[in-house]
Amino acid sequence: MSTGGRAPLQTYHAIQATDLAAACNDALKKVRIGPGDYALEMTAPQGPSTAGGVQALQHLRLVPGVPGHPTLVIGHANHAEGRAELRSYEHLDDLHRQRFKRPLVLDRARYEECLMLAKTVFDALHLQTTIAGPPVHLAEEPLSGPRERDGSRTVVTILVALTLAGAGLAIWRIFHTS
Repeated sequence: MSTGGRAPLQTYHAIQATDLAAACNDALKKVRIGPGDYALEMTAPQGPSTAGGVQALQHLRLVPGVPGHPTLVIGHANHAEGRAELRSYEHLDDLHRQRFKRPLVLDRARYEECLMLAKTVFDALHLQTTIAGPPVHLAEEPLSGPRERDGSRTVVTILVALTLAGAGLAIWRIFHTS
């Protein structure tokens, strides 16, 4: 009797994680993104246990089919928590610039199609899935090179400025109405 890639005597969460990887990899195996002939791949647990789900985090990666291109982690899933997160193109670009000091060279339209396909697969597997924009700490660091922006940083900057202005007004009122 075949166990479909499972290690013998896996724990419940390890079995769930292995099955999640198998389902995702089967559903996404024909997806390719250029340049680099990237294929989507979900990692599976390395051992028979995930420590009761504590180590159940699995990464969704873009693995290059062409030498010289880096493997890119584009999200993660945790079946034990019932959650998944995928990285927007901007998020991936920011991380790539941070790590490799150059812009991400990946077909954006194809990446976004693949992201929606991965989200559909995760949703079908009953995982609450979110798409994450760039982390705030990366957004504050200057990065060189041309980049497409959707104005989200401008909105965040305006919201922060308004919040600080409101806090300043509240403090002014406290000290000037006494």
